[in-house]
Amino acid sequence: MSPKAVIDTAMADLGYTESPPGSNRTVYGAEYGLDGQPWCVMALWYWFRRAGEGSAFFGGGKTASCGTLLRWYREQGLTVPVSEIQAGDIVILNFSGTQDTEHCGLVLSVNSTDDRYINTIEGNTTPGDEGSQDNGGCVALKHRLRRQVVGVCRPQYKPEQVDDWSGHHAAAAIRWGLETGLIVGYPDGSVRPDEPVPLWRLLTILQRFAGKEKS
Repeated sequence: MSPKAVIDTAMADLGYTESPPGSNRTVYGAEYGLDGQPWCVMALWYWFRRAGEGSAFFGGGKTASCGTLLRWYREQGLTVPVSEIQAGDIVILNFSGTQDTEHCGLVLSVNSTDDRYINTIEGNTTPGDEGSQDNGGCVALKHRLRRQVVGVCRPQYKPEQVDDWSGHHAAAAIRWGLETGLIVGYPDGSVRPDEPVPLWRLLTILQRFAGKEKS
């Protein structure tokens, strides 16, 4: 499973700011239906949906609450220890030293030089260490201490699709077969072009071809 599409979608918004400053008015809130409200969770909701991974965020539902988000993932058994954080996880953060749920972000990586830190992209924060970290009005990259994490949500991303034919010598024929529906490939997106074809599969393809010729 891969979070790449969600991370790429979030990174495309790096530097985005609410307008006017201090208003909490954003494209995320406008699309969600709560424009003018704190938007760190709504940014995540937006990025997951735009990346085609809406069902991996809160089961496809809507929430703008860090606490509700964490509680749902816990109830689904989709949380992991802080020690197991990886790219694509959603971290719920607290900056006051308690277990309250104050803010959230999308994990990009674990810091390669100091594993006390994780690298995230977050909505409604500040570009640096100054100013509000949980209502700063900007999409920014952050380096967060693991001790600031009060919960780690592990979204169930769609399986990454396998492309095992685009560089094949018969790629043009395979593309034609897929586009016409004569072949459908396997659930993971592969077609296994050099795998022996059982008789029943060959006959199925021929039957489809005959049906198309008659139509």
